[in-house]
Amino acid sequence: MTSNESASDAEKSFDAIDAKLIAEIKQHDSESLGHYIERHRTQLIGFLRSITTARLLSAVELDDLLQEVATSAVSSLNTAPLDQYEPMQWLQQVARRRVVDAHRYYFGAQRRDSRRQQSLHAPNGGGDQDMGLEQLLAASMTSPSAAFSQDVRLNRMQLAIASLNDEQKSVIRMRYADGLATKQIAEQLGKTDVAIRVLLSRSMRQLEKLLEDVKPTR
Repeated sequence: MTSNESASDAEKSFDAIDAKLIAEIKQHDSESLGHYIERHRTQLIGFLRSITTARLLSAVELDDLLQEVATSAVSSLNTAPLDQYEPMQWLQQVARRRVVDAHRYYFGAQRRDSRRQQSLHAPNGGGDQDMGLEQLLAASMTSPSAAFSQDVRLNRMQLAIASLNDEQKSVIRMRYADGLATKQIAEQLGKTDVAIRVLLSRSMRQLEKLLEDVKPTR
C-alpha cells in the first residue's frame, strides 16, 4: 500500500468517526460532543485565534477560551439549533459569544475591580453553577439565623451526592472539596479536560434538580 493510499484510508476512517459523532450530537449526546470538540481542538483553537483580539489574548489563553466554549456548548446542547446548523457551525457561534463574554469580563467597566472577579464557567455568561453547589457545601454562606434550614440543606446535599455514581462522586469531591482544576482532575483520572467538564456539568445538573426545592437564596 502506498503512502497516498494509507493517508486516504486514514482520512476515510476519520470522516466515518466524525459522521457517527455528529449523528449522536444531533441526538443531544453530550459525551459525543466532548469527543468531537477534542478531535477538532486544532480547528477550534484556530477559529478562536482568528476572532480574538491581541488585547484579549494578553489576558486569557486560547486553551482557556476553548474550555469555556466546551462548557457552554455542553450546557446548552439540549436547546442547540442543530436542525439548522452543523455542529461545527454551532460551536463557532458559541465561540463568538464566549469571546464577547470574555471581553466584557476582562475589560468591562463593571469588572475592573479584581475583588469582584468570578469564574467565566457559566452557561451563556450568566451566573455561576459552581456557586450554587458551593453555597450548599458551605452552609455558613447562608443567613446565620437559618440554622435549621442549613441542616436541612446539608442533609439533602449529602443524600443527593450519595445518589451519584462513583465516578461522579470522585470528580465532585476533587473539584469542590479538594479544589482541583479540571485539568488536574483529568490528569489524575486519565481523561481529557473536556470529558471532565462534561461529567461535572452533567453531575451539577443532576444535583441541582435533586436540590431544587432547597436552593439557597442569594
